Formats: sequence, structure tokens, C-alpha cells
Amino acid sequence: MPSLKASRLGIVKIRQARNEKGWGWSINDDDTCFVEASKIVEPEKNWQPGGPYADGVSEGTWKRFLAGRQAISAAAFKAFCQILGLNWQEVVDRRTQLDHNTRTDWGDAIDISVFYGRSAELEQLEQWITKEDCRLVALFGMGGIGKTALALKLAEQVKEHFEYLIWRSLRNAPPLQEFISDMIEFLSNGRETDLSESLDSGVSRLLGHLREHRCLLLLDDFETVMRGGELAGQYRGGYQGYGKLIQRVGEERHQSCLVLTTREKPTEISSLAGTTLPVRELKLRGLGYEDATKILQTKGFSNLKRGSEELIQLYRGNPSALKIVASTIKEVFNGDIYQFIDQSTLVVNDVLNNLLSEQFQRLSALEVEIIYWLALENYPISIPELKANMQFSGVSSSQLIVALTSLQRRSLLDKKSIQEVEEVVFTLQPVVMKYLTNQFIEQVCKEIRTVVKTKSLVKLLLLRSHALLNEQEDDELKAIQIRRILEPVIEKLYVKLKSSDLVVQLKEILSMLKDKSPPIVGYAQINILNLLNMTENKLQQP
Repeated sequence: MPSLKASRLGIVKIRQARNEKGWGWSINDDDTCFVEASKIVEPEKNWQPGGPYADGVSEGTWKRFLAGRQAISAAAFKAFCQILGLNWQEVVDRRTQLDHNTRTDWGDAIDISVFYGRSAELEQLEQWITKEDCRLVALFGMGGIGKTALALKLAEQVKEHFEYLIWRSLRNAPPLQEFISDMIEFLSNGRETDLSESLDSGVSRLLGHLREHRCLLLLDDFETVMRGGELAGQYRGGYQGYGKLIQRVGEERHQSCLVLTTREKPTEISSLAGTTLPVRELKLRGLGYEDATKILQTKGFSNLKRGSEELIQLYRGNPSALKIVASTIKEVFNGDIYQFIDQSTLVVNDVLNNLLSEQFQRLSALEVEIIYWLALENYPISIPELKANMQFSGVSSSQLIVALTSLQRRSLLDKKSIQEVEEVVFTLQPVVMKYLTNQFIEQVCKEIRTVVKTKSLVKLLLLRSHALLNEQEDDELKAIQIRRILEPVIEKLYVKLKSSDLVVQLKEILSMLKDKSPPIVGYAQINILNLLNMTENKLQQP
């Protein structure tokens, strides 16, 4: 038997109409509503106060109708609406009308026939979308963490609750007008194709379809319409309309849901999202141990007793990173994870390097400076410590906090709270730290070669703004920084120079820095001195 229930907006209308009628939740001494509803359900019978009532009309169904949590028979639902003076089509939750033949357009969605874990995330997302009627949901996280696969799995699980399902990737950054035209043509079943109207009118027409039908729209790679080189949340020129679209989808009433996947969180999501609001956000983290081991098993690993837990922790359960490093372990170490772990190193190969490079290139100059400091320190540091390190940058506390917020929105920071001192500290995931350390060393070597070649300090950037060796640290931490930073820089410079030539060039840079003001010198002088001392020590070794 068909059954219906009220939508969230419908419940509000029902409550208002019931209050105007003066009817309560139970019949008490007045069962007029049940008698009138019975006359509509079975008009051929003579219904009287006190009961009995028509089939499907009872105090229980009346209470379920008012609460809107459970569906009741369609006949009773329509009758209750009629006696309240309501149009049942304006208050019904359209999901209960569906015949489960959802009209779908998967676009260029990837295959997810092999999918592991994320049961808690799927349960949470399904609750938001199907039970709490959220209008806008954002999945964000660093590249390779599994946002696309999770969104697709979610879509497969909840599609029966929708009349229409559309998946689109914004990888090629289509103009908003083109995207809206595509959506409307599909949602109108091809009837609306002349969409030469203004952008605002197009968005309004799309929202009209989202109100009329129960639709699930999924937009993958949303970060591609956002501008790189600035703090997170800014849109590319000509793409600001996407921000207006998600703003209106999140604010205006409708019965549909838009799901975004993105590496960086739009500012609209930050302002609209809340735990009890119709806009929600979920930061995706790495897989747990059991689910991560299943990924390793698909790569041919059967014996996971030795080293698997360390490997998964090292790459923080990032599915893409684990798949990539698993191939390396197979090819180089004959599948022996423990032997790979014993090398005490992180592998960032070309695929993973490109993945991180895409995200790194989107950062503002201040964000780059901050994460290089976090990579150099190699342990969690607080905002006051970070600001002290950045003494030559002239950055204010407010600017620093804004930049840290931006990095958080890009999912690049790990934030921890030290309860003993009530202090928040920041660090990086190991694979991100490894990538940034490699980039930093490469850039420092390039700066030294450029300064020597041009006889100019203009290109002295990282050497001026960052300390290769923190003089305030204890001997153990200094030894780690020497091994991680100073020694690799010298070894890389040796590739094109003899040790004696390197000493000459470093001394030449020191002479160029002589008598320069502290803002120009920054950390450069102490950095060059440390490199020079290490190089001379190597020359003296037999």
C-alpha cells in the first residue's frame, strides 16, 4: 500500500494549520478531525463522533502524521491534509512518492567496484542527507584521501531516495553558465534548452527544479574553480558564480541535496555549515588499520604481520599513497614491508609527488613560508613559536592565524592540543613533510647557485627567511636537522662542484652579506656559515 509522510517544511505548515483549527495531538473529547478524515477516506459510510473510524484513520496515524517521522497510508495522509485546508502535494516528502526508478547521469564517474571501509562516514553522510534533509554537504581532504570514491559510494547507497541523480567533475573547470545549462536540460528531461538568460536567472531556474523535484547533485574536484596562489576560498576570475550557487543552495529552501568534494573548503561552507544546520561538512582522514590492510591485500600482500601497521601509520592511511608505495615495495623489496620500513625513509615517487605538487602550487606565499617552517622543525610547534621563527617576515599575529586557517581549510595541517599547557600546536603529515623537505632542499641549492652566478642577493629567499639549523634546539634535535637538511643540501651542491669550489662560493656569498642590514640578511648569514663549517669539516676528514 502506498505511504506518505510530510517534509520538514510540510511539518511546519501542518503545525500552523492544526493550531488554527485548535486540534491537539490526541482526540480527548473532540474527535472531529478523525470523523472528517473518515468521511474523505470512505465517503459512502455514515461516520459519527466516538468512532469507529475509516481504515487507516486512528490516533496513532494522526500522531505519526503530525510528527512526520514515519509514513502513513497515502489515503489517510491526503485526508488529514484536506481537513487542515492544505494541498497535500505542497507538504509531502517527495522521497516517499518515488518508485525507485531514479533517473541518473553519472557523467565521467570512476569505477568503484573495489571499495573498502568508510562505514562510519557513509552512515553519517546518509543520516545527513536522507534523515536530516541537508541541502548542502561538503567532503574535503587532501589529495588521494578518497573523497571521490566515498562520494560515489554514497550516491549509490542513497540514490533510491531521489528522483534525479547527476554526477559531474569540475576537473576541466566548465563555466557556470555551461554547467547550469547542462543541469537544467537533464532535470527538465530535455524540455528546457534555451538558456540564454542571465546567470542569476539560470541559478534561480535550477533552484526551481531543486524545489520541484528531489535531486542529488554531486560536484567532484570543486577546488579547480578556485584560485591558486592566494589564501584558500578565493574563486578564479569568471568563476565567482560558483560561490553564489552554493550560497543559494545552502540558504534557500528546497528538497534536494548538493554534495561537493574538494581539496580546499570554500568560504561559503565555513559560514553556512553547522552541526544542526542544513549545511554540513566532513573532513576526510586516512583509513583505519583494518580497511587499509585490505588495500594492501588487493596489491598482492598476503603476509601482513611484519611492518604493515608501521607502513599504514607512516602514510596516515592515505589510500592513494598506500597503493603507490605498495607497488614500490613489490618491485624493489619483493613485497617485504618490514625490509622497506627498515630503510627508515619515506618514498614520494612521481605519482605521489605530482599529487602533492598540485596542492602545493595553490598556496599563497605566506602559507608556503609557514609549511616550510613546519617541515624544518619536524615536530609540532605552537603559534608563538612559529611567529618567533618568522621574525624576519614582518608577519602579524592576525595574518599568521588567517594563513593557518587557510592551511586548515586545505587539509594540509595536523592540529593537536596539549592539555597540560592548554596550547594548540601544528605539524604536517609525514608524507607531506617529506615532500616539502625535498622541495626546500632543491630550492635552497638553486638559490645558492643563482646568487653565485648573478652576484646578486635578490634571489636569496628561503635562505633569508628560514633557518636550516635551529640554534635554540638541544643537541639531539640539531643532529636530526643536520641529517635531514644540511647534509642533503651539501650533497646536492657537490653534484656540480668540488668541495674546495663550494667553500670558495660560500665564502663569496658571506662577503656579499657583510655590512647588510638585518632585514636583508635574515637567517642567510648563519645558514651560509653552518654550510661552510660542515663543508670545511668534510675537507679535513681523511
